[in-house]
Amino acid sequence: MGNGAARLREDWRRDMAAGTSECDSVNSGLTPSVSPTIKGDDVDDQRPIPIGEGMTSKCSYRSEPVLLDEVLGPADSETARYRKKKTIGRGAFGEAHIVERNPAYPMPPRKHVVKTGGNLHGEKRAGDDAPCLFVAKVTDLTCMSPSDRHYAQTEIMCLACNYHFGIIQYIEHFFIDNEDETIIIITEFADGGDLYHLLYREQTKFCLPETEAGIYFVQLLLGLDHIHRRRMIHRDVKAANIFLTTRGFLKLGDFGFSRQYDCTVSNPIACTFLGTSYYLAPEMWRGQRYGKKADIWAAGIVLCELLGKRRPFEADSIFKMKELVLSGAMWLPPILPDNTGTSPGEREEQKDMGYVSREMREFMEFILQEDPDKRPSASQLLKAPLMQHYLCLFKKRVDRMIALDAEMEGRYKANPSEFADSLPTYHFSLEEQALVLSGIAEGEEVIHLEREREMATSTTPRFESMVYKEAAGGQWKERYLILADGFLTVTLAKGKVAAGSGERSRKVPLQSINAVAPVVFDFPVTAETSGETGSFQAQFAFAISTQNSQSIVFATRTEQERDQWLSALISALKMD
Repeated sequence: MGNGAARLREDWRRDMAAGTSECDSVNSGLTPSVSPTIKGDDVDDQRPIPIGEGMTSKCSYRSEPVLLDEVLGPADSETARYRKKKTIGRGAFGEAHIVERNPAYPMPPRKHVVKTGGNLHGEKRAGDDAPCLFVAKVTDLTCMSPSDRHYAQTEIMCLACNYHFGIIQYIEHFFIDNEDETIIIITEFADGGDLYHLLYREQTKFCLPETEAGIYFVQLLLGLDHIHRRRMIHRDVKAANIFLTTRGFLKLGDFGFSRQYDCTVSNPIACTFLGTSYYLAPEMWRGQRYGKKADIWAAGIVLCELLGKRRPFEADSIFKMKELVLSGAMWLPPILPDNTGTSPGEREEQKDMGYVSREMREFMEFILQEDPDKRPSASQLLKAPLMQHYLCLFKKRVDRMIALDAEMEGRYKANPSEFADSLPTYHFSLEEQALVLSGIAEGEEVIHLEREREMATSTTPRFESMVYKEAAGGQWKERYLILADGFLTVTLAKGKVAAGSGERSRKVPLQSINAVAPVVFDFPVTAETSGETGSFQAQFAFAISTQNSQSIVFATRTEQERDQWLSALISALKMD
């Protein structure tokens, strides 16, 4: 057993250093680098990235063998790197523990550098050194089939090469040099548990509010877009593999089924039945090629669960499930009825029953399209006005956390004796803060690139941007304006929460617009924004007049943006 296990371990370590032979045989001659910078040419690039090539400086998989008690020990251990606090799972191939790192051992060096606003966030505050919990997954290699060993290996490689707040963070791993031939993977601990537990195991009476579901879902899209742009697919997106924190963050984990794009050809479904049947896309049921759009389908199922605590397709057998999915007969949360004639109590009861807004219902239908070619990508979903709205809400929530942390740090520096008994506690460390802000900035850049690509490839005039519209009382508020498909659509400001069941958008048919013209203000107007400043002085604007003699004025941040709107509208209305 010892010689065979040692040979198995050496095979593992060789594969971890060089990439899987399955992918390398296809990838000969292709060595694109992995860059955290998003470029226009990277959008929807289907070229595979060899798992081992070009990553040695960022993702090192080599690990010298150590003894088990050198890595994991009891809660009072003084010698182990990690101290076990609680066992959270046992299975056929091992067990998982919540652990605390022994302060005598420094954290392994981070292999990724995060920059936000040009500043490195490597410094620490006093409270950043507080004990931190992790998860230690102990896996027995000798009991595994080759495919199971591959899944465990893939999880390390995928986690180690993705540094994003929406993905469970890899810390380090160890080979254990004993007869059991085990490997230990240390990862981030999400203290809120998994989404499946929240939705189905907790005795919660009410459905998740749409705003909370939207903020969670936009984080899932940010994580998926991050791995898709690195030409990976997850292949097992489901509620049980999505983890939450008590601070409101969502993290995608369990990358055991993940593959590079070149390895995404499905054999007949009976042979490669990967993932949970509730989340399988139609192309997977048909045994066809599948890629990142299968992840998007699964994400749509998760969104339905977030909003309705039920999946769109449910059956008591695999065969019935396949028939149901391919028939397209799905359940989605009902649209919130018109509130006319209902009491406030009845409206609250309707929300608790899992009703959703019309915009959210249409968004779910947009995701769950049977044809993967018509199904949107993660970047296209992020560009949707509804998701931009929730991204902005999420960013504002993060900004509030940062402000509270700064206030706490100010109190500590002004009066350290106030914290004599315990260190100040923060929502996140400076490194975590930089990582979240980097992920948000990456999402905003993705949206910008997607918008530019749509406008560049459209055969009809298209334009969209944030504008400011005069509301009741003379206030100018953020709105998002879209010129596309024969309509001028005004959506609710991305940074403002929709009121009750109110509509979030208004469509103005282009054929109903009589004229468009620039507007000159006698003096700048104050416009509310969702940014840190809260307002700015708008000087540039344009107006449209409709057939019913209504005039609508929109202000812009710059003269150039005002002129772009005028040019796009004049072209769309064929007034040039």
